[in-house]
Amino acid sequence: MSDAGEVEAHSEAEAAALIAQGAVLVRNAHQMRLRLPHDTSDDPEIHSFSPDANPPAAWIDALPAFLAAYPPDHPDHLPGGAGLIESYLVPYTAGAKLGALICSASGFAVRHGYPYAGILVVDRPGEGAWVCDIWRDPDPSYAGAGTRLLRWSASRLDDFTSVGLAVTVGNDRARRTYERVGFTIESTAWRLTMP
Repeated sequence: MSDAGEVEAHSEAEAAALIAQGAVLVRNAHQMRLRLPHDTSDDPEIHSFSPDANPPAAWIDALPAFLAAYPPDHPDHLPGGAGLIESYLVPYTAGAKLGALICSASGFAVRHGYPYAGILVVDRPGEGAWVCDIWRDPDPSYAGAGTRLLRWSASRLDDFTSVGLAVTVGNDRARRTYERVGFTIESTAWRLTMP
């Protein structure tokens, strides 16, 4: 899915031709998918969104981990600081981007009152269950949280046969985490803006 003014190429040659015409690359990503059902996974640190899509902790409390997960040198860095709550995070939870939030499969991992990691899963039209974002504070004491969140979330998607996500090409650490859980690459796309 692309925004207005954006096009999607499905081969490197197609992307190169568009770039030669003046298009600007926005993101090159692999689309990955995990077949369900997946093993049941309970985790006392992970708390789901309430059925009305309210987060299990205040977004302002979760923002430090989110920002730490995407520093300026990260391939998916988003500038905006605290403004990302209203411009990026809330639109996903409100269903305004990609589809309705699947509350039971979306949540925060919380330790000592600190929401150090999170996952947002939506019901994406034409795609089904889709991880639109997953993050964790990079402090080593939170290592493994991404794998735990993915397993926890997948075990709560009873009404779906699979769950998908996109990972930016070059974000090898995230891709390896997804593969460890069982996700496989189905396709690669280049999202570009046209002049």
